[in-house]
Amino acid sequence: MSVTRLTPRTYRIGGFWGSGVWGANVYLLADGELTLVDTGFKGRCRPIFRNVARLGYSPADITNIIITHHHADHVGSLAALVNATGARVIAHPADAPYIDGQVPQPGPESILMSPLRSFWSTAPVPVDVLVDEGDELPMLGGTKVLHTPGHTPGSISLLIPQERLLIAGDVLGNRFGLHLPPRKYTVDIRQELDSIKRLATLDFDVIAFGHGAPITRDARSAIDDFLARLI
Repeated sequence: MSVTRLTPRTYRIGGFWGSGVWGANVYLLADGELTLVDTGFKGRCRPIFRNVARLGYSPADITNIIITHHHADHVGSLAALVNATGARVIAHPADAPYIDGQVPQPGPESILMSPLRSFWSTAPVPVDVLVDEGDELPMLGGTKVLHTPGHTPGSISLLIPQERLLIAGDVLGNRFGLHLPPRKYTVDIRQELDSIKRLATLDFDVIAFGHGAPITRDARSAIDDFLARLI
């Protein structure tokens, strides 16, 4: 597990094949204080804190945690991180009930996958700040919230113009090339395709994903090419 710089003020904690913190990639926005984007599966606080320390920060510097969507590989360590840091939790209202425990997390249904069921269990955490399409957070000179539903009802992406960066969550993945998220865990594939088309209209140089490696060159062209293959 290592931390790599994406842009001058953003970092990715990732691993083998872009597997993130035993699940999803975790991103750090460094703007005096730290903002985390997603948290990986549960039990991943230590790798996160080790990499935060490598950048010269402490857990107390983490003041915000943005959740791109409610799945357990993105929110599994959220409760422990909030307990350790006191950070505010930021998410879309459509996914907040899954995060705060009002609605149970979806998990593996097959018998073969049942040994992994514990990974999908999450501790409920209140969402402090609800964000939706058009909202702008103050991090890094303005982080724009985009509602990009499909994978979950409240999936969001983050556009950071000053960094020329788009964090797409699970709207797309990039393991062995661009791909759709698993249909088994995607609630509305038509919305998902519309959200990908939306990303293709944005202005960015680098795109980062919940799963897989970022694209740091010709990112817009890569999204256009992927869409052309789908249509």
